Amino acid sequence: MQKKELFKLILLILLALPGITHAQYTVDNVGSTQRPFYLVGSLPPDNLDNYQKLQIDILGGGWGNNNLGVTTYYVGNRGGLTIHQTTQGSGASSFGIKAYANPNGNTDIYIIITQDYPAISIKSFKLPSNNGQLQTIVQQTPIGTDVTPTVLPVLIIDANGNIALNTFDSKGYKFAINGSAIATSMTVKLNSAWPDYVFKKDYQLPSLQEVKAYIDQNQHLPEIPSEQQIAKEGLNLGEMNKLLMKKVEELTLYLIEQNDKIEKLTENNKVLQNQINNVKIVK
Repeated sequence: MQKKELFKLILLILLALPGITHAQYTVDNVGSTQRPFYLVGSLPPDNLDNYQKLQIDILGGGWGNNNLGVTTYYVGNRGGLTIHQTTQGSGASSFGIKAYANPNGNTDIYIIITQDYPAISIKSFKLPSNNGQLQTIVQQTPIGTDVTPTVLPVLIIDANGNIALNTFDSKGYKFAINGSAIATSMTVKLNSAWPDYVFKKDYQLPSLQEVKAYIDQNQHLPEIPSEQQIAKEGLNLGEMNKLLMKKVEELTLYLIEQNDKIEKLTENNKVLQNQINNVKIVK
C-alpha cells in the first residue's frame, strides 16, 4: 500500500472514531418530561449455572455541567441479586436502576428516568455471552415483581471531585468512607498553630482550682469536645491531637509546679527536722 493511500485510510479511521465511540451507547434520552423504563438486560435464575453479569454504563445525567461523568452499574444474580454502583464525576439523580422478577424465571434489569429533562446515553454489556455482547435496549413497561436490592455505592466521585466509598453522600468532605480504613502512614497538616505557646512565659496557665470548677460544671476538660458533640459532629483527628498535646503540655507545667512545691516542702522539712534535732541535743 502506498504512503498516500495509507494516510487516507488512517484519516478515515480517525474521522470515524467519534461515531464508533458514540455507537457503543445504544439509547439516548435528552430533554424529555416523560419517565420511561428501559430494559437493559436479563439475568438467569439464581443457581449454580448462572455465571452471567451485566455492566450498564450511563453517560451524563442532567443538562448542567455537574453531570459530565459516567455511572456504571454491575449486576449479578448468583448467590442473591447484587447491584454495585460506581460514579465518576457526575450526578445520578435523574435516573435509577430497577430489577423485576419476570414470570419466565429471569430477572429483568431496567434503567428508569426519575427527573424531567435528562441528558443521558445508555449502553449495556453482558458477560459472558459470545465473549461479551452489547445488549439491545428496549423501552417498555416492566413485567413481574419489583425485586430491586439495595444498591451498594462502591465508589462515588461527584462533580466537585469529592470521593465517597460505600456511601452515596460525602457530606461535603473531599474523602468519605462508610466503614473502617487502614494506612501505614498518615500526615495531617493543621492550619492552626501547634500549642507550644503553652511553654511561653506570658501564657496564662489556668489554676487547678479553675480546671476543677469547669470539670464539676461540664463533666469534660476545658476546650475538649463533649461526648454529645463528638457523637453529633464526629472527631477531627488533627484538631483533637492538637488539643490533647495542649493538655499534655499544660499537665507537664502542673507537674513541674507541683514538683517545685514538693522540693520546697522537702527542703523545709529537712530544716525543721534539723532544728528539732538540735533542740534535742541541747537538752
